[in-house]
This record gives sequence, structure tokens and C-alpha cells, in this order.
Amino acid sequence: MKSKISLIVFSLFTILTPVKPLVIIAVLAIILDTCFGIWRSVKKGGWKSIRSRRLSHTISKTLLYSGAIVFVFLLEKYVIADILAHFIAIELLLTKAFTFFCVYTEIKSINESYFSVTGINVWDKFKSFAKRSRETLEDLK
Repeated sequence: MKSKISLIVFSLFTILTPVKPLVIIAVLAIILDTCFGIWRSVKKGGWKSIRSRRLSHTISKTLLYSGAIVFVFLLEKYVIADILAHFIAIELLLTKAFTFFCVYTEIKSINESYFSVTGINVWDKFKSFAKRSRETLEDLK
């Protein structure tokens, strides 16, 4: 009985191996957002302002994102893959796009926390940097 359960668990991990890096990326983005949220909370209200209820949202968000990424992966791999392969040669495109959406959401939250403490909008700074870089490249041509 124990060997059958081990075989089932090993098989499940083998099926989910391609999606593991994407889940890790999403979890790292959630952890980074949590760190910035704690930093903002401490800067605005001191250590007393940190609540376990707010930190517990991190666990539910991690489980939700991870489960959703795995679900999109399974849906794409075993339902949509044959149809999608006729049009796009990129493997796991939908899963990667969904993971990007999750990470983008966390990056926006990180930017909001950073802006709340410092008053600097990192996204606007990045856009102006990209615009200046493009102008510099055009001047070099």
C-alpha cells in the first residue's frame, strides 16, 4: 500500500515538473511583495501595525496562485495543447502568460508600497529610463 501511494505521488510530481519554475517565480514575487508590505506597514505605523490576519492572506494568495498556475498548466497541456500547437510554437504559452499576469500584479503592489513610503514611483522612473535609452540609441544611429 505504501509503495502504491509513493508511486502515485512520484507520478504527480513528474507530471508537474515543467510548471515548477513558474510556480517558484510566482511564490518569490509574493514573498517580495510581503516584504515590501511589512516595510511599508512598519514605516507608516510601527511594528504594532503588523497583524497576523494580513500576513495570513499571503498564505492563501500563495496557494491560490500556485493552484491556478497548475490548473492552467493542466488545462493547456491536456486539453488545449493540440489546438494551440497549430498556431503557436511556444510551449506552455498560456501558463507562462498567466504566471506573468500574477507576477505583474505583485510588481504593481510592490510599486504601490514603495511609493507609499518613499514617494517615488518606480514604474514611471523605469518608463522614463526606457524612453531616454531609446532616444540615445536613435541618436547613435
